[in-house]
Amino acid sequence: MPILTPTTAARPAPAPASAALPALLPLTAVLPALTGLFADRLATPATIALIGADLALVAAAGALVARRKATTATTGTGPAGPGPLQQARRDRETLDRLEPLRPDTPAGAAR
Repeated sequence: MPILTPTTAARPAPAPASAALPALLPLTAVLPALTGLFADRLATPATIALIGADLALVAAAGALVARRKATTATTGTGPAGPGPLQQARRDRETLDRLEPLRPDTPAGAAR
């Protein structure tokens, strides 16, 4: 039965920018800790530079996450599999195929 056979779509390779995201997340946690740890030993400009670098890393990670979400929303697929748009389309198609099997629907009746 074609209804029971799963459709296996090839998952797209992650974008190069999204591959950098796991590397950025630990840095965004470690850099404030280093800033706090060495704040007494560093001069004020160095502390301000570390804080600015951490804010830039947080902004870059946020931009990467937003880009990944936008890509997932437009293409309908993501690294974890089909996106919500593609899943909704597949659900509608499956329900349309199952409609003639309902006992309370006469054959040939449209929704």
